[in-house]
Amino acid sequence: MHASCEIIELLLQLQDRAFRSSPWHSLLGSLTGISEEVFNSTPRRFSGFPWMDGSIRSIVYHVTGDKLVQFSQAFGDGSVTWDSLSIAKSDLTTMLRELEAAHEPLVRTLRSLTQDDLNRKVRTWGGKKMTILQFFFMLIEHDLYHAGQIRTMRNLLEEPRG
Repeated sequence: MHASCEIIELLLQLQDRAFRSSPWHSLLGSLTGISEEVFNSTPRRFSGFPWMDGSIRSIVYHVTGDKLVQFSQAFGDGSVTWDSLSIAKSDLTTMLRELEAAHEPLVRTLRSLTQDDLNRKVRTWGGKKMTILQFFFMLIEHDLYHAGQIRTMRNLLEEPRG
């Protein structure tokens, strides 16, 4: 395997681990076994972004929306914005399906890239520009950040285990 394939393959592995396959810290792993009640619970106090309510449901909406908006900006026509999202804060099963669907185009795109592509700049949400390599690192880190946030919320909201 030559260097360009190795870097793309490593990014694919990191992205997959952050999203689904890490036995310790994946985004989907942080949601495994969650109840609808905990998924929809809001904290007594919340000082985050005004459009969030602190619920895990809002976090999943944010991560799904961010994948859609960022992908549209970097690799699409830029028509998907936070104001035009076609996803909704709904039940856990529907939102997990939408999260998976938002993630898949990123994986397909990463698989189609070459080493040379990784240094090309793309536009991201808010008009910022970064290399494709930086873009995928950002998305990987975003999944890990919110997996930890969800795990922390679950630790606060769920009944202690036995």
